[in-house]
Amino acid sequence: MSTLRRTVTRMLGARVCSSLGGARHGRPAPRGGRARHRAPPSAAFATKSGGDVYTHGHHSSVVSQHAARTAEDSAAFLLDRLQPGQKILDAGCGPGSISVGLAKAVGPKGELVAIDVDEGIVARAAATLVTSGAANASCAVASLYDLSSFADDSFDVAYANQVLQHLSDPVAALAELRRVVRPGGLVAVRDADYSSMTGWPNEMAEWRRIYRQTCRKNNAEPDAGRYLVQWARAAGFASDAIEFSASLKVYSRAEDEQARRRWGEDWAERTLRSSFGKQALQYGVASADEMQAVAEAWQDWAETPESFFHYVNGEVIATV
Repeated sequence: MSTLRRTVTRMLGARVCSSLGGARHGRPAPRGGRARHRAPPSAAFATKSGGDVYTHGHHSSVVSQHAARTAEDSAAFLLDRLQPGQKILDAGCGPGSISVGLAKAVGPKGELVAIDVDEGIVARAAATLVTSGAANASCAVASLYDLSSFADDSFDVAYANQVLQHLSDPVAALAELRRVVRPGGLVAVRDADYSSMTGWPNEMAEWRRIYRQTCRKNNAEPDAGRYLVQWARAAGFASDAIEFSASLKVYSRAEDEQARRRWGEDWAERTLRSSFGKQALQYGVASADEMQAVAEAWQDWAETPESFFHYVNGEVIATV
């Protein structure tokens, strides 16, 4: 059995996982001190650890999209800052496709630790890393709110892609990432801004409305990309230690026809079958007929070769 397989088996067996609600830090309000007073999310969608609700869930249509991500397209703002021999934490690793590129970037003398809160998705990440031959990688089930299995200053770099948007307290998560990174090390985060998501021939305005409202019912922030600097400051990073950038994600025939079509078809399925679709109905954000119409709009978009879709990602690199 490989080192990676032994590690993930041991970690999963020990259930190195704590409640998403159990931050060791005080919970400052994510938006400039303004607390958000929302009804607690439905227990029907709570994580196994009883904490935050993941709007996307892990339906196969969700994992399909996430598994298409790579370090080259999702960590381009960070890659040229990575060095051989570094130890990096991939926090919220999903199915591990980005983790593969990060492990490669730090080389065989470096180390990658990939974590997520869901046992099944961590097992998927471990399998992805094993298949890739990343002998310098390990996986664990852990929450960004409680990384107590890692000592202070354990990593050179901590990275989280499209994670903070799903958390009820992104500031506490950033503070915990800051704790486990050594002085002079980097915390790099990247999140989409759903308000910027649009396309042609359908602007997907109804989908955007339903998704953003559903996300906020889960006490999360769908437009997280625009708040990253503010959250980093609230988590204790000095203003001159924060670098902000933005990137545009485009789905079009000219960019990648397979990716364009998969994006539309997966969202059509996600609208009806994923946790997002179920939550939207239960929360009363949309009716079954409205969700069906949105799914059909996505399918029509996928079947239109000239269609395109784009959105902005906010990116922060903060030096500890």
